[in-house]
Amino acid sequence: MSLNLERAAMQGRLAELKALRERLRNKIKGEADAMRPKLNLTLTRPDELDVPVIDELWDGLKAAWAELVAANQDIRALERELN
Repeated sequence: MSLNLERAAMQGRLAELKALRERLRNKIKGEADAMRPKLNLTLTRPDELDVPVIDELWDGLKAAWAELVAANQDIRALERELN
């Protein structure tokens, strides 16, 4: 593969990773926004917390965060290679 084609492929992959990063950031924000009112103890008494739902949201947030960390590492590596 020529250097120009390789560079173009790397730029394409970088664009994909940046789009993934934005989707993951939005997912994390959505999960956090969904959890926030469920954890507000001025609105809900502690014994009425919907812990299974909060736990499911938290699991989704953690999974998206792990993907985001990996995507950010890949983005940094590609940016170093391209610069």
